[in-house]
Amino acid sequence: MTARIVLIEDDPDTVALINEMLADLGHQIDTRARLEDGDGDGQAQLVITDLVSLHAFDLPAAKEWIVRVRALFPNARVVVSTAHAPAATAGADGLGADAVLTKPFDIADFTAMVDSLLGA
Repeated sequence: MTARIVLIEDDPDTVALINEMLADLGHQIDTRARLEDGDGDGQAQLVITDLVSLHAFDLPAAKEWIVRVRALFPNARVVVSTAHAPAATAGADGLGADAVLTKPFDIADFTAMVDSLLGA
């Protein structure tokens, strides 16, 4: 199943890795370095986002980030991809996301999470 996926990530190495993994799975990827880089997309099925605007983890700011992501991509499941240990501790429910993926992540775990969220 091909899905429309938006990746919001400002680290070029992470972008290259995730793009390669998603392309290998046959998905269509829209990559953005910032949330503001493009319009909203009601057709996106999955958004994978780093907490791009946060230089240090702040739970209220992280929750607001997810609210903004969901407003732009209302039909998408949301995955937070983060190296912030407190974000991982807060978990998906604490952040308002559907899943949290801690960097660095295992390729098999990443693939399984994407497939699960897309219902594959």
